[in-house]
Amino acid sequence: MVVEDPRAGGPQAGQAGQTGQYGAPYAVRPPMGNTTRYLCAGAYLDTGFRNRVLEETLRDEFRAIPPSYGDFDVAPVIHHCRRARTMLAVRDLLITLVFVVGLFTQFVTTLGWLFVLTPYALLTLDRIRRGPLVVRLLLWAWAIYSGFTIVITALVALFVSVLGPLVGLLLFGAPGTGASSLMLRSAGSTPVGVFAVPLATLGIALAYRVVTYLTLVGSLKPGSPEPEPARPDPPKLARRLDYIRRAQRGNVTMYANEDAFMGAGAIERAWSIAVELDRARGADGGERRQAPADIDPVELHAHVRDRLVQMRDGVLRQNESLHLLRMGDHVVTRGAFGTPGPGRPLHPLIIHGGPGKAPGHERPEDQGRPRYQATPEEIAAVIRHPQGGVRYYQRVTVGGSGQEIRDAHGGLVAPAEDLEVLTSAFIYLAVEGRMLYTQFVVTVLPPAKALYHIVDELPTMNVARLVWEAVRALKLHLLADVAAAPARLARTAWQAARRALTAPDPADYLVYRYGARLSAREIGAAPEPQTHIQVLDTLKYTKLIEQRLTEAVLDFLEERGIDTAGYRLQAASVSMNTLMVGAGGTVSGPVSFGAHSSATVNNLGRAPV
Repeated sequence: MVVEDPRAGGPQAGQAGQTGQYGAPYAVRPPMGNTTRYLCAGAYLDTGFRNRVLEETLRDEFRAIPPSYGDFDVAPVIHHCRRARTMLAVRDLLITLVFVVGLFTQFVTTLGWLFVLTPYALLTLDRIRRGPLVVRLLLWAWAIYSGFTIVITALVALFVSVLGPLVGLLLFGAPGTGASSLMLRSAGSTPVGVFAVPLATLGIALAYRVVTYLTLVGSLKPGSPEPEPARPDPPKLARRLDYIRRAQRGNVTMYANEDAFMGAGAIERAWSIAVELDRARGADGGERRQAPADIDPVELHAHVRDRLVQMRDGVLRQNESLHLLRMGDHVVTRGAFGTPGPGRPLHPLIIHGGPGKAPGHERPEDQGRPRYQATPEEIAAVIRHPQGGVRYYQRVTVGGSGQEIRDAHGGLVAPAEDLEVLTSAFIYLAVEGRMLYTQFVVTVLPPAKALYHIVDELPTMNVARLVWEAVRALKLHLLADVAAAPARLARTAWQAARRALTAPDPADYLVYRYGARLSAREIGAAPEPQTHIQVLDTLKYTKLIEQRLTEAVLDFLEERGIDTAGYRLQAASVSMNTLMVGAGGTVSGPVSFGAHSSATVNNLGRAPV
């Protein structure tokens, strides 16, 4: 089987002797796709997203990597997650140092500032915002009181510093004596002294956000190329990053959480058809044959693939081509395998020493890591063994940059627009027990979260506007960043030490879970499509692929003299028992409405004899 490049951006890049990031071969650094840019922005804007991506990809060097679909590339996202984590650690370290110095030089003022920050920081927590109203009201009362205290303190400091010398001169005959002098000294000598710690910590937090926005403007604007590391990575980390970059384009998915379609989004539609292969096609209906029909599922898959590719390459006019369609192989297995030992050889899906079974992909330094590339011979074997522990799906993906629109004279009507939503169909065909089983699964991957799209707006702003946007977007989170800095720094140091001391090793287990757990693309995805057109496009491509698949299977069976009445009946039932509800939702199966209503369906699955 021929495996096409799953990226929408073109063929697998590669020119010998020229390398890009992490040693990957590139003649030139290509621009990042929009989805990749958005998730790179998420590394700076979404702490939860950043932490989960780094934990999933770098915590365990023996963990499999989910496939990346469309033009998404996880390597730049990891790069920016690491960079954002470093910037955050530097910010927290500077804020913590200011607090430490403040406790030694202005103990009362520093404690007062922490007292002021606490309610504002608590009000940013999700569990507080979703908690009891009484708790929120008490915290807001605390916050208002703290704000009032800041204003009073500022006025007192201003009064003491400006009017104190005059009062001392009038009452005591000398400036800076008496009660005014004592007040001035107790307040920290000047208003700047009183607010040194608050101003310094807020300034550091705000500067971090401004630098973050400048990074988004400079490195992640539309058309930005893939990033290059500022310095070489440690050898162990470099090997892991190189493995990730190659594995995300593989055709093997090892999963740990029962999600065989990891990285492709949530399942939106699924159906299956099972028919006998014992009935020969005849003029008066199917006639049962004694000998089993000789149907090779590998040939059936190839026939279906050819028919689907015609939707892209076999059209009369280029504007009718489904040019967003990409074909690929999808081999799935539950990634829990026994580790080698006495009488326990290394599992074939774990890379052995040497070049591996897929030269040019897996490398000697990948020894002990999960395999990510199955050969055509292995894929054919999986297809022909439907009861094995590995399953094969033919994958059809539609998504990426749409077509530009031009009139009959070649004038541009509308440029190409990124559809953002990715629709994937997975086709499973099995010949088993003199039956043909067809399974069709559709997944939908929504666009990146709306927050991450800010990288398309920032490049048009000047520095003053960027500062304002940073302040406006932060609101209470600016105070939360300051208050949580010491605790976050301690947690970062603890996690780094834990990762260094407790690195997973398969040799410590009899059975090791190599399977991937999370997909970075799915972590950064919005809950659902953002426009109704995206929903309708998903339905359109689902119907096109579904109908093409059905007709291809029917043609294949009829060419081999097999009666297709049962298949047609079940296919019609699948199509007709689907009701569209709401914003693109579907209900499959019998439906009834009204009081005391009921609905049943009888699918005999065969034509009368």
